[in-house]
Amino acid sequence: MPDTPPLMFDPAAAQAWLHQPSDKFEDLTRAESLGMDDELTGPGMEGFLATVDDILTAQPDGLHHRADITGVELWLIPDGDILDQGALITVDLANGVRLCTLHQDIKDFAYRDQHGIPAVLTALQHIANHVCLLLESYQAANPGYSAEPGVSR
Repeated sequence: MPDTPPLMFDPAAAQAWLHQPSDKFEDLTRAESLGMDDELTGPGMEGFLATVDDILTAQPDGLHHRADITGVELWLIPDGDILDQGALITVDLANGVRLCTLHQDIKDFAYRDQHGIPAVLTALQHIANHVCLLLESYQAANPGYSAEPGVSR
């Protein structure tokens, strides 16, 4: 098994990417075009996890996964009528297996007093940490699993 973490996150690279001009809207940054606002994006604010999901889906610089991972997704979980109360993090592996975390409460993704880019960066770090934990548990339970697609032990 290589020493490479399953999902690596470089917050400085992601922050620089978010500040770059949008590919779709010339007068907006990538952060703005993905729905992020310095004052209105944060835990406890409507749409926070949806914005984090949009940024995760956009595959920002600084977020790199190993070749054995084909996808990382955030599945929003509503609490009654309120959509942004938590999520599941899933990891799709090249061998066809999908791993899933337990429910992650919104307060697990970022600190209550964080807003804007710092809140999103904390959420992306939370996701990366949980992807690594999922893969660590999967590899421990499946000693024949190799992080190199097509290789079994």
